[in-house]
Amino acid sequence: MRNPTNKKNSLKLLVVNIMILTLLFFGFYLMKGNNQIATVQTIALNVRQEPTVNSPILSQVHREDRITIQDRKNNWYKIQLPDKSTGWVADWLIFEGESGPYTSLPGILIKSDVELKKSPSEKSKTLDTLKRKTHITVNLELNGWSRVLVNDQIGWIPSDTFNIKKKDFPKWKEETPLFIATETASLYEKPNQKTAVKTALTYGDTLVAMEKSEDEWYKVKTKDNQIGYLKQWHLTEHQLSKDDKKPDTPLAEYVVMIDPGHGGNDPGASSNDGKYFEKDMTLATAKTIKKELNQHGMSVLLTRSKDEIIPLKNISAKSNESHADAFISLHYDSTESPNEGSGTTTYYRHKSGKPLAKAVNDQIAGRLPLPNRGYGKQDYLILRENEKPAILIELGYMNNDLDAKYARSNDYHKLVAESIYNGLLEYFEIK
Repeated sequence: MRNPTNKKNSLKLLVVNIMILTLLFFGFYLMKGNNQIATVQTIALNVRQEPTVNSPILSQVHREDRITIQDRKNNWYKIQLPDKSTGWVADWLIFEGESGPYTSLPGILIKSDVELKKSPSEKSKTLDTLKRKTHITVNLELNGWSRVLVNDQIGWIPSDTFNIKKKDFPKWKEETPLFIATETASLYEKPNQKTAVKTALTYGDTLVAMEKSEDEWYKVKTKDNQIGYLKQWHLTEHQLSKDDKKPDTPLAEYVVMIDPGHGGNDPGASSNDGKYFEKDMTLATAKTIKKELNQHGMSVLLTRSKDEIIPLKNISAKSNESHADAFISLHYDSTESPNEGSGTTTYYRHKSGKPLAKAVNDQIAGRLPLPNRGYGKQDYLILRENEKPAILIELGYMNNDLDAKYARSNDYHKLVAESIYNGLLEYFEIK
């Protein structure tokens, strides 16, 4: 005989399932709509005119700002700001909260006994211990740390120890000396980003406060007596010195793909004693480079993070499909006879890779202990089919005893990482 209780339970379960499916349907429908609402989690995020890191900066959005997402293109979101203007932000930065551009935002500590560090590290020297409800000015974020100004001191605190309080922007008196705290700033004719730009300002430029307008706008006067309007977060009354300027350049909007050559059943070149293989050296070097670039706020993609083989065509395809701004393939060379060749070489294939090759190779030549054999054009498949600015670096010869000794050295990997970081800085600056 059929149990009536089981029948009731079955009906209840059916109703619940229908409700869940209905909610999922409507939830999916809302997510797929033209306009979606998102909350920014980074301290500051540049809003650009076009979906590329080289496009002019129109504005910034900040932690807890609610933005309307209108479109997505090449891993960038098109967003609408409160004044109805639109711009583009990097989609991989909205929610990560790892690093961002220079800014000047009021904040208040929400935790007690917060140690103010000299640099963004727990091991760094403690400059001061801050109490809960201490007011701070936030300048930038890097890997979970924020650079702040407090009690006439500049230091670093964890980003989860404070809240941003935009309502607490200071009300500066007329004639108060002010300084540009962001990398760039546009002086507008009126307190509206749609009006004409009177002049472009850069980090450290001096201004004088005139009056506060609405919506965080300030009326200011430049050294050459130009009068216009700036958003509050561009400004600080703290006189900036050379020590204040870019202690670590945040490169969060740039993405670099690192390719550790060979892997799996393709060991690549080997040392003369047969104990060490190229595939292991390239992977170890790549992980050190990733760590170095991450420490400076740069985003890094690895084509492989373990001992596996990836076909060359797949690597090029992976690069082309990514939002990487540069591609670097790592290798260790070999010759027919032992101890015949030595040194480093950098290769590119397309015109777009040449400035990257030069910038990185210049740093390698000046920092690594092995001789440098220069940089040049080479028709490697991984470069030929790559649509990104791409280079391939030979970091030494596996069958040269001295080169192989360096290849398995952590110190050498660190030097390679520092060389590539500084080369990328130069490349992105001149690109």
